[in-house]
Amino acid sequence: MDILYSIWDLANDNPEIMIVGSMTLIQITPIKIEPWTVVLRWLGKGLNGNVQHQLDNLSSDVVEMKKDFNSKIINDMRWNILNFSNSCKNGSRHTREQWHYTISQLAEYESYVKNEGVINGVMAEESKYLKKLYHESCEKNDFL
Repeated sequence: MDILYSIWDLANDNPEIMIVGSMTLIQITPIKIEPWTVVLRWLGKGLNGNVQHQLDNLSSDVVEMKKDFNSKIINDMRWNILNFSNSCKNGSRHTREQWHYTISQLAEYESYVKNEGVINGVMAEESKYLKKLYHESCEKNDFL
């Protein structure tokens, strides 16, 4: 019993021990108050605030780069399709593999246009032309 009185006297003489002990008991009990979590989160924000700010900036830069990269891919697809269509209009013949590649790019581009709600009349007309020409080439087996 003397030990308990000694601990009680020590705790009463040192308010820091009372605060730490109280916070620990509150943290352990099934109450929704978690003082250690709050204190550690506050310390973490204080110590890592600058790092978190840099991570947020980096994250927004990555999102912007991804958007630019996707835009570049779509523009390249569009250019390849238009270039292929132009070569067909100029009388060039193509292999079956070239046709398959272009038709698959056209389908991917059309899917993008549909999903993003982009309106592009030029590509719509080129798509009709290429699909018609591809269908005719398949019927006649007219590939290089």
